Amino acid sequence: MLNELRQVSQALERVGIDPPQQHDRIKPMGKKRRKLLIVRLNDNAEPSDVEFVSEAVAGGLYRVEHGSAGSSFPGFNLPTPLLDLTQTSTCELKPVLEELCLSSKSSDTPGEQVHRILAELARLSQPRKFTGKQHGDFRRSVTDLVEELREEFANSGPELTNFKRLIDVVGGTELSLDRFSQNLTNALICIARTADRKTLSLTQDVLFGVLDLKKHIVDLGTVEYWEEKAKKDEKANQPIYLDVVNMDHNNKPVAHQDTSEAINKMMVQHRKSEEEAQTDQSVVDAFGSRGSLQDKYPEPKVAILGNVKLFSVNTTEIRALIRYGLRGSEQFPASAEVVQNMKRALLYLGDEKKEEGVTWKRIPGNLLVRGRNNPDLLIAYLEDAPDFREVADLFGSETSSFGEADFEEQTKPVLEALQGKLQTYPSLKVRLSVLCKIDPGRKQISLHRQFRVQDIVQAARCWKTGAANTPTISIWFYDRKEKKSVWKSHFTPHPLDLTSVINRVWSSDPKSGFKSSFQRAVTTSDAYDVFFADGPISESKTRLCFTLLLYRMSPVLACLGGVKASSNWKDLSEPVRWQCRKAISLLGILLHQIEHLKDHFMEDSIYQIGRLLALADSLHFQYCKWVRTSDDNRRKGKVDAPSELIGNTLFNFALDSPIVALARLAERIRPYKGWADTYDGEDAKLVHWFVRQMGECERHLDATNLPDRMEDIHKAQFLLGYLADHPKTTTEN
Repeated sequence: MLNELRQVSQALERVGIDPPQQHDRIKPMGKKRRKLLIVRLNDNAEPSDVEFVSEAVAGGLYRVEHGSAGSSFPGFNLPTPLLDLTQTSTCELKPVLEELCLSSKSSDTPGEQVHRILAELARLSQPRKFTGKQHGDFRRSVTDLVEELREEFANSGPELTNFKRLIDVVGGTELSLDRFSQNLTNALICIARTADRKTLSLTQDVLFGVLDLKKHIVDLGTVEYWEEKAKKDEKANQPIYLDVVNMDHNNKPVAHQDTSEAINKMMVQHRKSEEEAQTDQSVVDAFGSRGSLQDKYPEPKVAILGNVKLFSVNTTEIRALIRYGLRGSEQFPASAEVVQNMKRALLYLGDEKKEEGVTWKRIPGNLLVRGRNNPDLLIAYLEDAPDFREVADLFGSETSSFGEADFEEQTKPVLEALQGKLQTYPSLKVRLSVLCKIDPGRKQISLHRQFRVQDIVQAARCWKTGAANTPTISIWFYDRKEKKSVWKSHFTPHPLDLTSVINRVWSSDPKSGFKSSFQRAVTTSDAYDVFFADGPISESKTRLCFTLLLYRMSPVLACLGGVKASSNWKDLSEPVRWQCRKAISLLGILLHQIEHLKDHFMEDSIYQIGRLLALADSLHFQYCKWVRTSDDNRRKGKVDAPSELIGNTLFNFALDSPIVALARLAERIRPYKGWADTYDGEDAKLVHWFVRQMGECERHLDATNLPDRMEDIHKAQFLLGYLADHPKTTTEN
């Protein structure tokens, strides 16, 4: 990862982009689904005002980490619950908990009543006994780290006035975890009088831990009850952020995003000063850069993936390197300046606050979590203009439904803009990277490429041309918003649609129909190689994707052919029909990549066999409609037809051996053709047209040159012939 990020940071440096710097000891305070508790201290460092704030507010606040894990300032995780109920007798505790249970069921319970219950529970409880480690973490946060920060921020500007006041308040008092916990308990009970229902629930969890009253009230006092509660409370904590009550109102409070940004900026400046002072002691790192070495690799937080550690090694590698005295960052020495530039570049391009589609995009990943595909992070940018619009959209989009814009429509503006830039900068390049999760705890770069813009424009043209390399195949959809039918006869998929279609394995059930499951066969990198169609690797991957697409989609496409003949479109669900539409366009693209064009293969005998079976289906359906179906059912729009029409039953035979399929069709079509030759009722013109078209297909067939076994090219031609629309021709009786 380091080498790729080094290239990214150098690319940004060339165009004068200076991404915002974030000190490696600065960490975001907010966590998903975790409310933050703002605790304001008086001049004696006692909590006198507390407030729960949303995850959005918490996400904009930073904390400074201590060198030891578990300690930070002005935010930290406080172990909870703060009070211990295990020493309270059951006879005293049970009636109070029962009253709390009843009050929690009613939204009309007065706040005064809940406050009284919580105060009574607090009276019956004992202060929690914290472990030695918990005391040590707290002491390092409010003593050691505060003294360190006092020195670093001694010369800070007025924007950090309240932060320095907080440092003076905390540093001027011997604050202990027990004292802080006791005063915070009192403050939380006080706010219960006016708190809303959600805040009361949070307060209860902080004070007493998880009280599953509805389930366990009858078991209160048993050993099992306390054991289960202890398991739930074992690693429980509440994020705390400190501020001051007596603040300078001319400046922002400590618990404000602007203050957090100012803290980060001041720490970055302090680090630069230290590095300049240590210039004489600098060494040359693994990249050839001179400077003081980074002692700890940072973990910047980016969109989709969260914290990404820039460098890590597994246990086996660590043991091997330790033998040679290489520990921590010494295993791959990099200067602090280089590492920080990498971090800044990653934060700049993968900033979750930046609009998705500009420089980053979520794309389907290769890791399944609880049966769902976990997304990867795609980063794409124009090297000479990193904020050029929609570059990530050009590479990272998919079309999940028929109502969305396809590749041709969505990329037209950005491709036109890129072509305009080519006139001035003919050597313009785009850099593309994909960061993925290889397991829940580790991330890595799975793709790092550089493409010329002129190659991208040319590849996009060929891709669009390939999507039209099929006969007209119309598929019906219903637009629920506009309340009208939509026929999709042409569609240009995105490059990543190739992976979304091929990585599905289909199974069918008589009741529920087709269902798909994720089974990775091709990667994002494979999709881009096919898109660019350049060189022997691209050709081999194109043929692999061609084979996989046919193998996995043929059963579904066969069913689509039967649905087209009967017009019973709802026999296939909308998502299945949409996957079929994408697969058909992808077949055209892949055929175009291997130089099989529709102007030629639509004249081949194999294609005509596909048409012949489709016409046989249509003729068979007309027979069922006018011979097998009663007048009453016909008026209702019902047709008594078998689940598989004659051509559909021979589909798999044709995929294996077209000669055998033709022989069987000749035997089975006779009664239906005999009926059609003499039929003169309603829709007779259509019925006779089907018969004439079948004759035309037979005349184009050269049965002597049919292959004994079908290759992939033949199968694709046959499929497209079977799915092709019947020409809209006016026929005569």
